[in-house]
Amino acid sequence: MKIDVSKKHNVQSKKYDYVRVAYILNLVGDSIPAHQINYYFNQIFPHTYSNSRRISMIIRQHPDLFSKQHASSSKIATLYSFKGSIILNKSTKHNWNKRSSSFFRTP
Repeated sequence: MKIDVSKKHNVQSKKYDYVRVAYILNLVGDSIPAHQINYYFNQIFPHTYSNSRRISMIIRQHPDLFSKQHASSSKIATLYSFKGSIILNKSTKHNWNKRSSSFFRTP
């Protein structure tokens, strides 16, 4: 499934948080728990705040974009992954890559 926000120039509002979560999971390329997504979210996008509960709520609202893997033990957190691709605006892609370059290697 594709997320196409190339025509939108302002993806700063709360309704586009699922795009940010998908961007983070796309960069990681692996399944990670909500608290780790939350850490990257708050570091890369410092002007918005989120917590792990909100991250998992966003993921549950878009089951066609995200998948979750239940851990075998109840003490291990649920792992989330992104199944799709993102098409960002040129300037948004440049800005987000610049912000996330200290955490991930971006092409």
